[in-house]
Amino acid sequence: MINTIPKSVAMVRPKSFAFNPQTAENNAFQHELAHFTPAQIQDIAALEFDNMVAMLKAKGIKVMVFQEQDSNTPDSIFPNNWFSTFTHEVVLYPMYTPNRRLERKSAVYKKIANDLRKPLNTQLLKEEKKGEILEGTGSLVCDYASKTAFAAISPRTTHEALDRFEQVSGYSTVRFDAMGPDGNLIYHTNVMMTMGNTFVIIGLDTIAEEHKTSVAGQLTSLGKDIIALTNEQVYAHFAGNMLQLQNAKGKQFLVMSSEAFSCLTSEQKDLIQNKHQNEIIAVPIHLIEKIGGGSARCMMAELFHV
Repeated sequence: MINTIPKSVAMVRPKSFAFNPQTAENNAFQHELAHFTPAQIQDIAALEFDNMVAMLKAKGIKVMVFQEQDSNTPDSIFPNNWFSTFTHEVVLYPMYTPNRRLERKSAVYKKIANDLRKPLNTQLLKEEKKGEILEGTGSLVCDYASKTAFAAISPRTTHEALDRFEQVSGYSTVRFDAMGPDGNLIYHTNVMMTMGNTFVIIGLDTIAEEHKTSVAGQLTSLGKDIIALTNEQVYAHFAGNMLQLQNAKGKQFLVMSSEAFSCLTSEQKDLIQNKHQNEIIAVPIHLIEKIGGGSARCMMAELFHV
């Protein structure tokens, strides 16, 4: 039985972090910063990354760090999109853009599979050749106890790939449409939804009206306390992009960016910290968020031990 709150994560230290024009096609959260040089962007991103790793370790959370060696992978800092370990296997996922497919390094996933003593499952990669995409725990926000995955449909989360995921994993999926800041389908589910063991933090108003009641009902039926975010909190502050972790002593944490923390109301913080007993770890990753269009959760791939 997999513990539903992971105690360790994998993170990839970038070599050439940069604005990715390939993913900007459908990621409205990305912004190009022309007044920084490529070297400056990489140096600042590396500093933000190293500080985040140190903050997690200081709380007793285990972090496995891999150093990216490829200069052609500007989004390698977001490894949760191309592999997961929440089933009894290490699963590789079909990615939308060519340069993100380069992030799947055999040295990384073979070490993780070996360390976790889990077999490797590459079945979903067949979908990539057909143009069917499912970008890991960016596309899938899971309640591991009930084996339920919530998925906002988009070019990076397609119905056919979700069908195949259900066959591979034994999970059921709850599918819906959600809109991003540009009015188009939101690129990843995990920017508007965070699943905890007893709660869910979600931008309900991003969800299409015809799906909103159904999604809320599904979450309530799973026993989740719904902590609703405003669209501004989701779109402007990455408040939907968080990850629940625990240390070896069983202390629970909710990891988010300092930007996300700054926009939460006192009531929202009280629910997280007091009602649900999660200490907040707020990491400053302003440049990574601005340029990469992803936040703290995207930087961590959970390592689940059987």
